[in-house]
Amino acid sequence: MKEIKLYQCDVCGTKYAEKLKARECEKYHAKDLEITTRDYRGMNESAGKFPVKIWVRSKDGTEVMYRR
Repeated sequence: MKEIKLYQCDVCGTKYAEKLKARECEKYHAKDLEITTRDYRGMNESAGKFPVKIWVRSKDGTEVMYRR
């Protein structure tokens, strides 16, 4: 039997055989994101209470929209 040692990115969970690759993956992800805008629908238009769109901004000012 062989013991296998893997390293896992704390952000996305991807597993790597090399510690350096896992660290690179952790640095790659955008962190400390700020939600700048939320787009809701009225209760008569949608069954959900949560926003249907949100905009997030990273530290470098890049903004991205996510949709449900």
